[in-house]
Amino acid sequence: MKICFFGVGGVGGYFGTIITDKFKDQHDIYFVVRGSQKSAICTNGLTLKKAGGEQIINVFPTQCTDNIDDLPVCDIVFLSVKSYDLANAAKSINKISNDKTIILPLLNGVDIYDRIRKHLFTGKVLRSCVYIGTHIESPGVIFQKGGSCNLFIGNDLRFPDFYPESLLLLLQNSNIDFKWDENIEIAIWSKYMFIAAFGLVTATYEKTFGEILDDPELSQITKSIMHEIDQIAKKINISLSTDIVETSFLKGKLFPYETKTSFQRDVEKKGKINEIDIYGGTLIHYSKQYDIPIPNIKNTFERFMIKTGQ
Repeated sequence: MKICFFGVGGVGGYFGTIITDKFKDQHDIYFVVRGSQKSAICTNGLTLKKAGGEQIINVFPTQCTDNIDDLPVCDIVFLSVKSYDLANAAKSINKISNDKTIILPLLNGVDIYDRIRKHLFTGKVLRSCVYIGTHIESPGVIFQKGGSCNLFIGNDLRFPDFYPESLLLLLQNSNIDFKWDENIEIAIWSKYMFIAAFGLVTATYEKTFGEILDDPELSQITKSIMHEIDQIAKKINISLSTDIVETSFLKGKLFPYETKTSFQRDVEKKGKINEIDIYGGTLIHYSKQYDIPIPNIKNTFERFMIKTGQ
């Protein structure tokens, strides 16, 4: 098979390293990546390090490029870019896909499928949810710490009966923990409640998980945002568990005191170039569409936009 990893940051790099290590001699594997990450991979390969001193994996793909025109039509595309690059990425994937291509997006957000389908007109676009804690430690080096590394996969809304046997067999043979989920919306929204609420509050107020949990006012804002997300989910017929807000909030206690959300780290590094549209814009859109009041989300969103000068 021909397998493409479009975006080789923390998440794409994690799965790209594992699958390349297992299957490079059997399949053609392509990395689409740019900048210093591309240069480092071309020179030294892609390295995956894990917390706890586990074995370090280093791989070289069949080809590493920043030019999609260099690649053939692929059988499987793992898509893991930032949301602000998603539209251009989806347009590019049209060039390396056909009706049989399986596209697996590995991004945070509840409307990722819709965003992709605005620009990608071929292939089977699956819906997914991944629990993993990874980041680029240095160019060409991915560090994985935390997260269950579980991957939940659901069907393409355009092709509800399509079952991606080749993809699932690839994941199984790579010893990647995954589940084919007939109710993928619940997994996606349950994760989103946690990352959106904590992401908005940590990035807006420049506080860590521990600092949020220690502050009664910020804790209440975080819970209120979660309640508002739950109301939106109910309105669009996503039935989350009755204790979803409490369990989502308590997840924050599982992280070290000094932990920052990935959204917060990205804002610190890139400023105005961030994923606020995923973490706040989507919710405001749903609020207007379904006439649902979300005062805590709006207030936090507006404060964030002022803070970042957007």
